[in-house]
Amino acid sequence: MVQAMTHRGPDDEGLESFPVPGGLLQLGQRRLSILDLSAAGHQPMTQPETGNWLVFNGEIYNYPQLRAELAGAGACFRSRCDTEVILHAYARWGAACFERLHGMFAIGLYDRGRQRLILARDPLGIKPLYYAAGPWGLAFASELRALAASGLFQGTLDRRALAGLLAYGAVQQPLTLYAQARLLEPGTWVEIDLTQPAGNAALPARRSFWRFPAPQAPDEYRQALETLRGGLTDAVRSHLLSDVPLGVFLSSGLDSSLLATLSAATAAETIRTFTVGFADHQTIDEGPIAAETARLLGVEHHPILLGEAEVLHQTERYLLALDQPTLDGLNTYIIAGAVRAQGIKVALSGLGGDELFGGYPSFHQVPRLARWLGGAALVPPAVRREIAGLAFRGQSKAQRQKARELVTTPPTVRHLYFRRRRLFSDHELAAFGLSPAALGLDADWLPPESSPATALDGLDPQAAISVLESRFYMGNMLLRDADVFGMAHGLEIRVPLLDRPLLDWVYTLPGAWRTPRGGQNKPLLADAMAGRLNPRLQALPKRGFSLPQAAWMAGPLRPRFEHLMELVAASGLAEPAALREVWRDFQADQGGPTWSRAWTLGVLGSWLDQHASSH
Repeated sequence: MVQAMTHRGPDDEGLESFPVPGGLLQLGQRRLSILDLSAAGHQPMTQPETGNWLVFNGEIYNYPQLRAELAGAGACFRSRCDTEVILHAYARWGAACFERLHGMFAIGLYDRGRQRLILARDPLGIKPLYYAAGPWGLAFASELRALAASGLFQGTLDRRALAGLLAYGAVQQPLTLYAQARLLEPGTWVEIDLTQPAGNAALPARRSFWRFPAPQAPDEYRQALETLRGGLTDAVRSHLLSDVPLGVFLSSGLDSSLLATLSAATAAETIRTFTVGFADHQTIDEGPIAAETARLLGVEHHPILLGEAEVLHQTERYLLALDQPTLDGLNTYIIAGAVRAQGIKVALSGLGGDELFGGYPSFHQVPRLARWLGGAALVPPAVRREIAGLAFRGQSKAQRQKARELVTTPPTVRHLYFRRRRLFSDHELAAFGLSPAALGLDADWLPPESSPATALDGLDPQAAISVLESRFYMGNMLLRDADVFGMAHGLEIRVPLLDRPLLDWVYTLPGAWRTPRGGQNKPLLADAMAGRLNPRLQALPKRGFSLPQAAWMAGPLRPRFEHLMELVAASGLAEPAALREVWRDFQADQGGPTWSRAWTLGVLGSWLDQHASSH
């Protein structure tokens, strides 16, 4: 299992074994050394005073403050790393310490005195924690491939997880593509009794230490801007802690420009920024705007232009780096590899800005749709479907089908949000032979344990969309991909906009403050940074490092993807004829969004080729 994650931690390796009353406990770790590069930071790490042991992946950004508090209470530290702070925090506060950790973390802690194993995961799930249980005992790891490498379970594929992947482009947690494996839910911890026989080690009830904050009476808007500026500055400052080279992903967007601006203003050393561009498609190159921003800030800027041959080669490597299939992540894999090749081990990303501050069209489209459908309640569903089909007459078959289902969706923010995010429609999933009721999923194709119902209580539409985008799109796809594809290169991607104190405050704000205003997305962020950002950013449309994946699938990658599609068709997981129709639809309409569906099936085929055959 440790060997399967060498890419996550190329700097050091540790393994410890402990006889326990119920069997044997083993803790292993691969280290990416970032804080305290000495042997004092080696893991598994023990605290001699208690005999407790810890394996930990992530960063605790408020560890200097916690360390000072604990030292003042008599704690004796032997290193300068945040890992040791967690051990002392647990010794003093028990499991209540998790609520005090501001950062990203997956934790496995052996409480030797009580003979308990504690597992915990950070509030938004920035770091993953997978587990599997059976008559042989329990295993946990940072990647699904490490659980599979244990050889302890069969690796039966879970059709519920497959349905979530096809519905949304990512497996919906806590499910994984292995029926025996799960993800520990974000913001929760569990305790396993090691005095019980290992075969009884099914994971007990999760205990939450964080939930999305309830809405509160807001500050006056100008005061809120001051609070936000201070919170952003503190978040970026804390995320700059590193004993190794650190950089900032810089695009032409608001979020990354904000990070570069605040990093340049708060860092003790000159900040290095990196922009990755596509040499063969200069029209989508963000380099000129990013370079201008970097010049204005006085940072050390590194533009990286990649040719098509190199990017296609990296695409093949991306397909081999998958931990679970995903529609997204290729951009992250390529950018992370290019930046890591420059000697950088830590990179700051603007991920989270769209979800917290209203950067997606869903923030205005979903409430508008809900109002329209509420007013059209007396129009028969068949008539609504006919109108939608006519309105989207010139669009692709997939878009027409999606429009027909949207206009007959219950007019609630929740249901319309999920319908809008869908990759394949109900009609198409049924053609694959999948049914939510038969699989034990709800009407939105989600496992019941992940239902967002209670998290939306008392929220206005935009605030509810912020929670939904954060928990589902960001949690199931963007954060997971950032972790897997950054760590595939030994690069730690940090997300300052998801800093714990900042997000605890932002989620309580009125949704209206997230509504686009006068063509300006994320108006709260734009107002808070007014006068400090490159003014040209205000007029730019939202874009990123774009890749011509559709053209590649129709060109140089066509034989590869046709082979991968056939692997899926032959897998028995879904109706072969319906799967092959997806590829025919893509061939007939390569310019529309149909490519993303074919891409997802191809990525699934690559995962099955690597992982399913051996289990």
